[in-house]
Amino acid sequence: MEKDYNVFLCYRGEGGMLASNIYSDLCTYSKNKLKLFYAPKCIKHGENFMSICKEVASKVSLMILILTPGFFSQCRNDDDVVLQELRSALSNPTCAFLPIITPRFAYDVVALEEFFTEQEIDRIKHINAIKYNDVYSFNSMELLLPILKDKVGATDYDEIIQSELLAKQARTKRRVHIHDENKTGFFSQENKVESRRLETQQRLLFDFDMPVYEKYLEGKSELNVLDVGCGNGKALMTRLGNRPEVSKIIGIEYDQTFVDKAKNDYAGTKASFYQMDAEADDFIDNLRDVMDEQGIEGFDWINILAVMSHLKSPYQLLKSLRKVCNRGAVIFIRNIDDGLNFVHPDEKLMFERSFNMIAKCDTTGYRYSGRELFTLLHRAGYRDIVYEKMGINSATMDYSEKEALFDTIFIFLKNSINVTAKNNPYNQEIQVEKEWLDEHFEDLEEQFLSSDSFVNFGFLIVVAKY
Repeated sequence: MEKDYNVFLCYRGEGGMLASNIYSDLCTYSKNKLKLFYAPKCIKHGENFMSICKEVASKVSLMILILTPGFFSQCRNDDDVVLQELRSALSNPTCAFLPIITPRFAYDVVALEEFFTEQEIDRIKHINAIKYNDVYSFNSMELLLPILKDKVGATDYDEIIQSELLAKQARTKRRVHIHDENKTGFFSQENKVESRRLETQQRLLFDFDMPVYEKYLEGKSELNVLDVGCGNGKALMTRLGNRPEVSKIIGIEYDQTFVDKAKNDYAGTKASFYQMDAEADDFIDNLRDVMDEQGIEGFDWINILAVMSHLKSPYQLLKSLRKVCNRGAVIFIRNIDDGLNFVHPDEKLMFERSFNMIAKCDTTGYRYSGRELFTLLHRAGYRDIVYEKMGINSATMDYSEKEALFDTIFIFLKNSINVTAKNNPYNQEIQVEKEWLDEHFEDLEEQFLSSDSFVNFGFLIVVAKY
């Protein structure tokens, strides 16, 4: 054996692909300085497989267990390699264990007491395991880095790994106000292409949203509704404008042209529309002035559709909204998380490249905000937080619905990358991405609309109560 190792990948055949991906990712990000043992790469032809696995397992600081169905069942054979690896690692009192649980795995299929002592079982099981779902990408670095630092310790490769993560975050995590200068005009009434795309998107999302509205509106009456970022009012009014449970609606919007259109289109209804900046210091004071004008003491329902990813401080908005809520008020949020995006099949990774491109655009906001909503709502003082929807998919869509989903995603992406390329003429990466998308747009559409393609896109709905 040529070198010492400090992390051991323990798996069975079914987990081989995940093990290979983790090994490849960690080696790449650590510039091959991570001392990671993965048997197919680390044991040479002709060497004693069992002997080397046992020796390495007895010395490592961390054993990553990829728990697939039947993982422990095969431990009944005393000469089982995985059993011997586990026993060797357990013989080292400083070795920690990290289970990665794959779909359909369950601990209770086999009584672990057949093979291990109670103390050994505690070491293997009693840790916050990572749950792996094979329909989503497994980001080895984001999930494993904190554990590697904690269990293996800071090493010479630690700074390199961290710099890679920070570089990735810098590319994807940009929080700016919805009317940041690079977005100016993109979401306005004057952008006819984007306006038409939004019409398509709203029709598609109506069926996505309404079952959740129906669930939480049931049994309610005399509701005062606040919609934050109502745009031209259409999404708000088609969902809540004619509901008998709703008494009054206040829609607020940053763009005055949208406010003017909403006032014109919905004059004489139960809704009133106002121009406001939800992130301004005087937002709540201005809102209370409107509430006094409308005779509203507090809101029973807060509607926030496709806004959270465009806020500079979503936590501050959620926290401030509590000041105008009645006790028991419902907060309904639909937003986005690109971690839920995939198309299958995607042999050439064209869709993966496209989805990664979205976060690079000036107009798209922070594309992973959906996963933060539970934490943000909890910290802001809300309760009964439920993720009601996690992605919209094409499984039951007809051709026209699937076409609408393509337009919702890819017309938006094409518009956004064009604007970004124009804003950043000297950014070579953006210019290359724009040219690539132009070249492959029709191929993407053809594959997307194919009857055997399955699409999931990261629209999600979170509901909480005050």
